Amino acid sequence: MKGSSSSQRSAVLKAGIGERIKGRTAIVAIGNILRGDDGLGPKLIEMLKSRSVKADLFDCGTAPENYIFPILSTSCDTVILIDAADMRIAPGDARIFAIESIANVSFSTHNPSPRLFTDLLKTGRDNLNIFVVSVQPKTTNLGDALSREVLEGLEILAGAFLEALA
Repeated sequence: MKGSSSSQRSAVLKAGIGERIKGRTAIVAIGNILRGDDGLGPKLIEMLKSRSVKADLFDCGTAPENYIFPILSTSCDTVILIDAADMRIAPGDARIFAIESIANVSFSTHNPSPRLFTDLLKTGRDNLNIFVVSVQPKTTNLGDALSREVLEGLEILAGAFLEALA
């Protein structure tokens, strides 16, 4: 989406998110707020809470495994996992991935891997719809703030979620 206007980027994300959502939705963010753009997931949850998005919201920080039971207790049909990932695209740009394809994306700051986390969520819930929205970080250095590019990308992503979940 490099070179695209924010309205074009928003429309692409809204369509991609909207076509994948089924039933009640939980948005699950992973990220370390002390490591620059790696904290984009928690920031997105903060933005969505302030805009009253129609979804269950979870800021899992760096320990998503601690949220498996709270997430499943929502009886959600769809889980959207938000995380920073090095996709070798422009900082702040987002991509949507099927859960089966996240092995091809570098989620370097988390243990256990997001794939293990989603496998645990699906235990006993084979019909649980899970997909990933990843945002390209600019920096993940300890002590850095969120970059301008990622903050702009999060505004676009928040708008896409609000429209897709309306």
